[in-house]
Amino acid sequence: MASWLFACLLTLVTVVVLPVPGVRAEVFTALVHMEGLVSLEKELLGGLESYLELERQRLGRVEQFADRVRLALTSASQDPSTHLSDPVNAYQLVNRFTNGWATLHDHVYEDNAQGLMANISYYNFRFPDTEDFTGAVTAILRLQDTYRLSPSLITSGKLGTTTTLPMTSEESFQLAMDVYDSKDYRYARDWMKETLRLLDEEGHSSTVDLSDVYDHLSFAEYKLGNLKRAAHYTRLMLQNDPTHARAQRNVAYFEELIRTEPEKYINQDDERGEEGEGETAESRESMTQYERYQSLCRGPWPLVSLAH
Repeated sequence: MASWLFACLLTLVTVVVLPVPGVRAEVFTALVHMEGLVSLEKELLGGLESYLELERQRLGRVEQFADRVRLALTSASQDPSTHLSDPVNAYQLVNRFTNGWATLHDHVYEDNAQGLMANISYYNFRFPDTEDFTGAVTAILRLQDTYRLSPSLITSGKLGTTTTLPMTSEESFQLAMDVYDSKDYRYARDWMKETLRLLDEEGHSSTVDLSDVYDHLSFAEYKLGNLKRAAHYTRLMLQNDPTHARAQRNVAYFEELIRTEPEKYINQDDERGEEGEGETAESRESMTQYERYQSLCRGPWPLVSLAH
């Protein structure tokens, strides 16, 4: 059963990423080219690790100088006159200003990134572009639609039997932004909410701006007709950034719409139902060919049961 299901899954993903003939993204649909990207990333990682080692050495020299200054100031601050009456202490103080701080300036502005950036620039023509990224996003969304998967299952790295790295909040946010820009607000809403969940897990280690997530999530809910939720996320945005002028205006706008036109903004939320829910012989008769294909792929065995 599992092999049949994954064959169906593989077919689906292949169909999803097939490009229009002549489009540059075509090169990335072939497995051999994707494997080439793995080899390329391995080479780029080698350059990045060399850069990080040089940076560790540079920061080590800066930290060493800072330790010497801390130690000297601890001694000098107790009794500066007595401290400086020692010619060795006086020499060290003058030396730090004539040589140490000047050398520190050189260390701070030392550029170890030239080799790394040159390497990246050299291979840049082999990088996927934004069209390839959109194709990869589309593959995930089709997979999500066909198997009725929650974003959290996809980001967990436990989908199926293949070892997958869990997605970060940055990756989730980038996916959410791609579908947001294409005006697919239901998917944007789902993936923005998943980004919030990942941000809670990651704490302060993420580079994603929380206000940015609330802002886009609020607008997505507004476009879906969910004004109470739109107002809720805008208030959370204001809690995070009380000076945000547009958020202040939006809260007042949403509340006014809710008060004056409640019948127009009934909650339109249509979160995706449970897998297979509502599928009967009669409903399958009215399905399109692709919808029947999706239903067949789901079969009686949910994909989540194969998660490790």
